[in-house]
Amino acid sequence: MPAHAIAPAYTNRLFTAPIPALRLPEESMNPDAAYRFVHDELMLDGSSRLNLATFVTTWMDPEACRLMAETFDKNMIDKDEYPATAAIEQRCVSMVADLFHADELRDDDPHSACGVSTVGSSEAVMLGGLAMKWRWRQKVGSRKGRGWEKRTPNLVMGSNVQVVWEKFCRYFDVEPRYLPMEKGRYVITPEQVLDAVDEDTIGVVAILGTTYTGELEPVA
Repeated sequence: MPAHAIAPAYTNRLFTAPIPALRLPEESMNPDAAYRFVHDELMLDGSSRLNLATFVTTWMDPEACRLMAETFDKNMIDKDEYPATAAIEQRCVSMVADLFHADELRDDDPHSACGVSTVGSSEAVMLGGLAMKWRWRQKVGSRKGRGWEKRTPNLVMGSNVQVVWEKFCRYFDVEPRYLPMEKGRYVITPEQVLDAVDEDTIGVVAILGTTYTGELEPVA
């Protein structure tokens, strides 16, 4: 069977010929058959329930699944068209900000919390990292011959961080400063951080649940 075709292992007699894999077929097919082809091919993936190496949710209440399905057709970025969805997003931002003890939060004003939802933790890291870099750039300004254009920002973090932080540093020209772990200690310490930071440090990454042991790093 050529690599550019799909040969279903079983189906009804309407599909006795291979199905093109890299272009749209000339004719339509029964929705049940199309579902079965894709469903069966996805069985070759690993089981998410057995994936202990990445951060995924493998189960949720049926009501949560229904709510997600009911909002598939909403373009969330269009906040004027979907104000209720935007309001729910802002309330979630307030809840997370409260968990992190953000300053000046108000119970009567959800916009007292600053934040935004993302499609995943990798996007959140990129946006958070850029916010730190722009804040550093604004702070440094254009001092006489020492403006941000002639300096290299750095980010301090433990060697236990998720790989997306390495990607952020590579993509946005930030020097990563990794703090080593040692036997019996799999989180960074305040002393390590103080030794590593300088005036070009844009931030310190703290892990609340390191993948090594599940420990929280000692941050206030």
